[in-house]
Amino acid sequence: MGRKSSKAKEKKQKRLEERAAMDAVCAKVEAANKLEDPLEAFPVFKKYDRNGLDVAIECRRGAGLEPATLEWAFELTKSNMQTLYEQSEWGWKEREKREELADDRAWYLIARDAAAGPVAFSHFRFDVECGDEVLYWWVEKSGAERAQNGGKGAGNGAKRAWEWGEK
Repeated sequence: MGRKSSKAKEKKQKRLEERAAMDAVCAKVEAANKLEDPLEAFPVFKKYDRNGLDVAIECRRGAGLEPATLEWAFELTKSNMQTLYEQSEWGWKEREKREELADDRAWYLIARDAAAGPVAFSHFRFDVECGDEVLYWWVEKSGAERAQNGGKGAGNGAKRAWEWGEK
């Protein structure tokens, strides 16, 4: 009988440890989502002025985006990605894509040209998957033509900012 009690205690202890680990992971994701601006600690990445492209980069929550900016992001995603989605097993689902882009957990890096407005964006999300904290980052060719062409490098610069922030 003492053996069953010992096994039960071990199982309970294991469950408690797993719960504590999951709570710690969830706390990290919650802390990341409470940030006002994840780029705040990296001001060097808030401006990109290279290769003839001069843009300010801002980090915003999807819920805080102006409707016109959210619509611009959707239309740019649609024009660049709809065909690829239609060729995949997922298919293009306009309503679901709009919901994804406007989701409360959605974050955006938006590159804005002072004269022309938004020119490129990246959509990302802090989340938990299989007990691990993850950063989902969608770079769906969603840059306006003038930011993509000619190897301007703005997308790679944004990616390096996140990689640097992980260190």
